[in-house]
Amino acid sequence: MKPVLWDEPPANWKLKEQVKVAFAIPGYGPIYPQVYANHLAVAAYTSRYLSFHHLGQLPVIGASDKMYLHSACNAIVEDFLSSDCTHIFWTEQDMLMPFYTIVKLLEHDKDICSGVYFLRKGNGQPCLYLKGDASIHTGIHSAVPVTLFPEDSFFQVHCPGMGCVLMKREVFEKIEKPWFDLKEGWQGGKIYGYGQDIYWYSKVADAGLEVWVDSGIHCSQVMDCNVSLHDYRKRIADPEFKVIGAIITEGSPSIVQNADVPE
Repeated sequence: MKPVLWDEPPANWKLKEQVKVAFAIPGYGPIYPQVYANHLAVAAYTSRYLSFHHLGQLPVIGASDKMYLHSACNAIVEDFLSSDCTHIFWTEQDMLMPFYTIVKLLEHDKDICSGVYFLRKGNGQPCLYLKGDASIHTGIHSAVPVTLFPEDSFFQVHCPGMGCVLMKREVFEKIEKPWFDLKEGWQGGKIYGYGQDIYWYSKVADAGLEVWVDSGIHCSQVMDCNVSLHDYRKRIADPEFKVIGAIITEGSPSIVQNADVPE
């Protein structure tokens, strides 16, 4: 019997003839070998669903180590809009993700849809943020970090980062450039300002566009070891763990400060 790596795509997959996805990796350094292999697997699986040839017409339209990250991102969008691609999938050079990621995000048919990954230096802290007002400002452009979330759900956030997110072409056509900017600096031994992803998602919110998360897509970041869902689970199981920030449940999100984990 011929070995099968994954199931055959359904013959009536509704997006088969309608979608062309650009694969964007704005970077400023080398890509880890395991990340390169992982991204090839994602591209190969996606190409089965979208009837691509070879590895597919899945363009890698932006990897750069010669520009500031936000400048690379803006150049990528310019290339994207000059192409005939319908969607752009953003990832990063240290990101590992399930091979079915792009296909699953496409099936939601949202303007912006992301998986979940975890901050490399955050001990399992998810890269998810809600929008807060001045009374709960956390120092990151009024973005409140999500501390707890359901692991296999579908919900809205303000910012899910740029490590595993699919966006429709129309999103960039509705928002004036610059799409990305890096408003960040160093003063008095502390970082101030905000990053290019927070800047982008703030413009998304101003345009009235929704940002969705499929929290069943669990990604990890490569560092000395992979920072993943395992680290998140270990973090919230710690008896000393406190919820500071936001909690997302199957109902409405809530924002909590200095609160214990609810039973």
